[in-house]
Amino acid sequence: MYRKRIILILTSRDESDGISQKIAEAIRKIGTHNVVVISDDKYGSATKLSALDRLMDSGSEYQYLLEKKDKGVIRDIFKLKSLSKRVNRINNLIKRFHPEYILCVTPYAHHCAVEAKRRAHFGTQIIYILQSFTLPKRVHDDATNVFIVENADVKADLVRQGIKSKDVMVMGLPYEAVPKTREEIILKKQEAGLPKVKTVYVNVQEKKQLENVFSLLLDQGEIANLAVYVKDEHMLQTLSSMAVKAPETKVLFLQNGEQADDCLPVCDVAITQYDPATLYKCFKLGVPSIIAKSGEHEQADISYLASHELCLVAKNDLDIVGLLYRLLQSDVGEKIASNGKKWVEMSSLENIANFLTAYIAV
Repeated sequence: MYRKRIILILTSRDESDGISQKIAEAIRKIGTHNVVVISDDKYGSATKLSALDRLMDSGSEYQYLLEKKDKGVIRDIFKLKSLSKRVNRINNLIKRFHPEYILCVTPYAHHCAVEAKRRAHFGTQIIYILQSFTLPKRVHDDATNVFIVENADVKADLVRQGIKSKDVMVMGLPYEAVPKTREEIILKKQEAGLPKVKTVYVNVQEKKQLENVFSLLLDQGEIANLAVYVKDEHMLQTLSSMAVKAPETKVLFLQNGEQADDCLPVCDVAITQYDPATLYKCFKLGVPSIIAKSGEHEQADISYLASHELCLVAKNDLDIVGLLYRLLQSDVGEKIASNGKKWVEMSSLENIANFLTAYIAV
């Protein structure tokens, strides 16, 4: 009886846009492989939070730590004891599923896979989808067999660090967005009760910053509709109360990723925190974006995107308003939209899935 080969995808709770499941679905559609997706709740520490797990609770700060500390400090913080359960569990996954290779889609998952391979000495190959626009200052690479990266500059940096060129594939990021026709956009706006003015998509999840940005946008009156992606129920109530006091601005609240993906194609501008998934979708759709003030860790990627005229960058929350008027009232938005479409025209989830199924681990 023919048994399909298995690809083991390791992810973690901070992954963006449910990307591990989307990659798995794309691979399954091809039909040559079965896919097992395992998150860190299955291979992480079960009894108590380790230092690594505590860092995970604040998002991708683990990668930030790698860039700020040297290897000696990392070894002092993450004792062998705190990693042993992870190592054993990943090693047991290898024994159970006998995967063709491990596909890592987050920095945390990649670190754990590399650590397990080093300590358990298994031979299964590791492929890492590096979801950033620049190369992090420190990347575990001695146990990784293939890197899938967003652009040629990241590849060049990896090659300079000693990675073989043939082991770095420039394929973009695996985020997709389905554009709508003009008729579909008109119908969607009618269904949502949006006036014919421009519509601004807002994706800022830090609560205080979101409240401040939302207040500033409401103060602009009828210049644009607002489509606000807000996950937190309490924050939704807060913003709803604010919107009631500004009836001249039409506000549409989006509470999950599906609603956000359905609404983004009808928007004319996006105001977003640094989020590769949202930015990539904006590129695909030709929606010019403004990146709200972000943390130190994201600055290299943000500067890279700005240098290629793929977005505008706000210095502070108030600066967002000025940049919004600039996009709505000049041809700057059209230029950014055009640059974004050109940037991602050769990138697709389908291409990445085809590569992953054709790859032969030897």
